[in-house]
Amino acid sequence: MKTKFALKLAPALASAFLLAILPAHAAPKKKTQFDMFVPVDPQPIKTDRYCGNLAGALSSDDFFDGLVRIDQRHRVEFRKASQPVKEFPSKIAVALAGDITACTSTDPNAPLSFVRPGNTSSPREVREFINGLKFTAAWKTNYGFQPVQNLSVIKSAPADNKAWHLGSGVNDQIPWRFAFQVPSQGVPLTNQLVISVYAPSGAKIATFTAGVLSRLPKHHAKTVKGENTDE
Repeated sequence: MKTKFALKLAPALASAFLLAILPAHAAPKKKTQFDMFVPVDPQPIKTDRYCGNLAGALSSDDFFDGLVRIDQRHRVEFRKASQPVKEFPSKIAVALAGDITACTSTDPNAPLSFVRPGNTSSPREVREFINGLKFTAAWKTNYGFQPVQNLSVIKSAPADNKAWHLGSGVNDQIPWRFAFQVPSQGVPLTNQLVISVYAPSGAKIATFTAGVLSRLPKHHAKTVKGENTDE
């Protein structure tokens, strides 16, 4: 009698046990859908003489457009058109742009080129400073950093530079663009690209992180509605 009662009771106990532990493991999924350009957070560029900010985006044709990141409690996965995606394409691009000028100074004894951006010597010296910038890149993994080999960097200034020589306030802002081509064949999407910027002196002055695990501003990404979707 006791055996038959235990057999009847066992399924009920098992069901109760499953219901008790299910909420602890069935965490809601958060799905983030990317656009064609994945933003790279702005970072300040600053030395004792030059100041500015750079920001940009990560891209690779239409690879990121429609890519969905699914965050769960202990893991993350990526899908596009309902198909799993695990690696970056063979090459990705990072574009950074911004204004770098001579810093303003309240010191009346500072050299002329340091008093205020916009004096006649600033454009040439800023150009020399920017042309002297060095860049390195590395993939940040769960186990450390892997340097990127064959990193390509192209620096470009505005096409119209006439304002630099007019002595007007227009030349106070000198926007520059830095285009990086990064080989990424076989690199997991869970890795992050870290770009370091060095002054001509060799001092590190900025670090940028690009990837699909980076925190995204709300206006650059949208949450996909779905089962157990959590805002």
